[in-house]
Formats: sequence, C-alpha cells, structure tokens
Amino acid sequence: MNVSRWSLEEPTVGPLVTVVLPSLLTLVCLAAVVGNLLLITILLQDCRKGRWSVMNCLVVHVGGADLLLALLCLPLQIATYAQQSWLFGGVLCKMAEWFLHSCLAAKSFTLAAIAYVRCQHVLTPPRLLPCGCGQLAALLLSSWAGSLLLPLPLLLYAQLSVDRGTITCGFRVPDDASSFMDAFSKLYPLLAYVLPMVFSFCCYIRALRRRERRIRMPDPRAVSRRTTSMLMSVSLAFDAMWLPEWIVWIWSRHSGSGLLQPPSALMAVAHMILFLNCTINPAVFLAVSDEFREGLKNLWTACRQCDGSGVSRAENGSDMGTNTVQSLQDLHSTPALRASQDSKTKDEKILPDVEHFWQDRRNTTAGEENDPMPWEHQEKP
Repeated sequence: MNVSRWSLEEPTVGPLVTVVLPSLLTLVCLAAVVGNLLLITILLQDCRKGRWSVMNCLVVHVGGADLLLALLCLPLQIATYAQQSWLFGGVLCKMAEWFLHSCLAAKSFTLAAIAYVRCQHVLTPPRLLPCGCGQLAALLLSSWAGSLLLPLPLLLYAQLSVDRGTITCGFRVPDDASSFMDAFSKLYPLLAYVLPMVFSFCCYIRALRRRERRIRMPDPRAVSRRTTSMLMSVSLAFDAMWLPEWIVWIWSRHSGSGLLQPPSALMAVAHMILFLNCTINPAVFLAVSDEFREGLKNLWTACRQCDGSGVSRAENGSDMGTNTVQSLQDLHSTPALRASQDSKTKDEKILPDVEHFWQDRRNTTAGEENDPMPWEHQEKP
C-alpha cells in the first residue's frame, strides 16, 4: 500500500495544479493566519479584562489548532503542488501527515468539549462547568496527548519513494503489519471523527430543546439561542469539510489491488476543502457574534489611536487634544519664560491685596472715638 497526499499521482499535470491550486491555497493560508490571529487576540483581551470563561479558552484552543495547520502544514502542501515533488527530506515526510492529523484530531476533541460545556451552561445557567484553570489545563493536555498518540501509525510507516522519477512522500506498510493497518484504518475514523461528531450533535440538540422549553416559561437566566446555533454551525462546518478527506482515506486504504485509486481531482478538492475550514471559524464569529464584532472594532480603534511613537493622536478626542497641547506648551517654554510667568503670577496674587489695603484706608473716616489726639479738637472753656 503506497498512498500519498503530498503529490498527485498522474504522470502529467497542467497549470491548473501547479499554478492555480497553489495560488488558491496561498490565499487560504493568509486568510487563515490573519483571521485566527484576530480571533485569538480578541478573546485574550477579554480574558485580560476579567471576562474569563471556559468557553473562551476552548475557542482560543481551536483557533490555535487552525493556526498551526495554516503555518506548518499548508505551506508543505503548497510547495508540493507547485513542484510536484517532495522537497523537505525524510524526517518531515514522516512527520507531515502525522502532525496534520494530530491537529485535526485535537480540533475535533476540542469542539466536542465546547459542545459539552455549552450544553451544561444551558441546562444550569448562568453557571459554567465547575472547571478551574488546573482542570482546564489537564483537559487540554489530555486532548493533545490523545491526538498525538492516535495517528501514530502514520508516523511509523511514512517514507519517501521515487515514482516515475518524482520523489513522493507516502506510506509503505510491510506485510507483517497489514492486518494492523487494516484495523487501524477502520478504528481511526471512528475515534477521531464519528464519535466526536455524534457526541457534539447530541449535546447541541439537547441544548436547543432545553431552550425551546424555556421560551414557553420566561426565565431571566435564559441563555442566547443564537450563541448555541453559532457554535453548532462551527462544529457542523468542520465535520462537513473533513468528510471529503475521509472519503479519500477510506477509498484509498480499502480498495483492493484490482480497484482504482481515488482520482487526483478528488484528492485535490478534498485537500482544498480541508484547509479552507481553517478560515471558517473567524468568519462565523464575525457574522454572528456581536461581542466579536465589538472586540474587533475596539481593536481597530486602539490601533488607529496609537501612532508609531505610542502617543495618542490629538484628533481622537478634545480632552486628549487639550492635554497634548498643554504638554507641548510646557515642553517648549524656556526657563526664563517660565520664571517670568511665575513672577507675573506672584505679582497678580500680591497686587490685589495691596489695592484692597489702600481702598480700605481711603474709605475709612476717622471718628471721634477713634481720634488719636482728642484734646486738640476739644473746645476751650
């Protein structure tokens, strides 16, 4: 068995594969990197502002898995399609497919955890899962441990081969391990794809039914139905866009020697749809979540307010402009000018007191009772 995802198996390929497909994948890579970086940044800002939640941490974890796929796995696929040959050596050949499926499995398990958390939040609002930082870290670490161990046979049996003068990265299973790989090729889709998908779907259906019952009886603690639908759409989109890859997987590994292998066009479309899913989550959050749009707006406003020197621009607020102008005036005033201003201010404080003193003296009339020499004004007898 020698199945390769990193090169097309046809002897001749046209510019549609070597030029158009790598260009489309490059656009997908850029969109995935930018979108997931914005998603992670906005959610981390919410955590810094004290709005920490288990749901936000799990969504950040999903965005991190998509970011790893876009940064580490997608460039290998782009270069292989463009050159129609494997260029990265035997070590990366062994690790490429294994790491790709590890990220996908981690994303699948995390989406199942998101579905469970959302279901529990709807059933017992407004309290989330009683999960602290330590328990959440243990959950994520165990998820990644299982994701790295589950596709381990992909690491063991991947190797380079030369086919029609072209170096390809595929799988060559020895005869003594063929029975094991047949069992693995059946169990692995079940554990990594089918079970998390069914579990997530059941959790969301339960949450939506609970929400429908609460509509009949108004409850101030009721959660938003739109949030549940948004998270469910993210999970369903991932499952639907991973399905063509599983069709290619089952077809290639369970077709006998007399049957045809999956066509190259189907393989290319499956790869394209799989990596396109890395851009879906930020797009769904931007379209549905008001909080995400508000966070994106605040992030854009903060970027516009700060120039290269880190000083806020004056036109962004009248109070800020007044403070900036006053600071500039203090900065550019000379010591002599500041001394003269201080002296002038001191004189302005003193002169009114002196003027008040003389005004009182002018308005004062000397009465007899206050005459210092009364005997000079007394009539002589």
